Amino acid sequence: MNISYPDHPGKSPIASWLLYIFSRIGAMILFKTHVEGFEQIPKTGSVLLLTKHQRKSDTPVGFVALHSQVRKDIWCVMKDAMAAPYFFGFFLKTGGLPVNRKNPEQTRKYLVLGRKMLHEGKIVVIFPEQTTMRDKMGKGRTPGFRFLVGRPEHPLQVCVMGIRYKKAFPRTHVFLRIGKGAPYDAHSDPEHFLHDRMHEMAALSLLTYPYQRPDARKASSADEID
Repeated sequence: MNISYPDHPGKSPIASWLLYIFSRIGAMILFKTHVEGFEQIPKTGSVLLLTKHQRKSDTPVGFVALHSQVRKDIWCVMKDAMAAPYFFGFFLKTGGLPVNRKNPEQTRKYLVLGRKMLHEGKIVVIFPEQTTMRDKMGKGRTPGFRFLVGRPEHPLQVCVMGIRYKKAFPRTHVFLRIGKGAPYDAHSDPEHFLHDRMHEMAALSLLTYPYQRPDARKASSADEID
């Protein structure tokens, strides 16, 4: 699939297949994966998946599970380091959307692409904590979420995935749990909506979300990114 978009080659089935194969091999060697609730993710149509970020291994393990059990049209917001020249654009071709969080305006165009893909019926994955938070919950960061959802003309399905690891021999157990999901529409308040989803993410990961409910912020701010 070629996309006429600045600096992005589009999602390649070959690159996605290679990532799946190598990730699956690694996951089988290191982890025993348990999945629950994956039927909650619609097989077609726009889906934004908010995912807990415990470890760097979350991405390949989660990708394998989604790719094999749900659907293959997966796009994912990632650190801009994954788009470094020495990767030859590989992670871009797997549907990666690099974001430089220190200088977001430099990579805003990729979030624009992510929003375009989402509203055209793809599944887009985002880690709302924006960094790994092992065995505890980080605060959900609203700007990226708010930018991606925008002000949808029709309710947008937002699902949440919790992740939990349990040490074992010879492989660590990893539990991926998907919640029921909730629709987001143009009248939803992004601050309150994400706060509720973060509580859901914590429960699915057997953790607690310690942050207070934020002040409301209307979806009219959807084009901001900070």
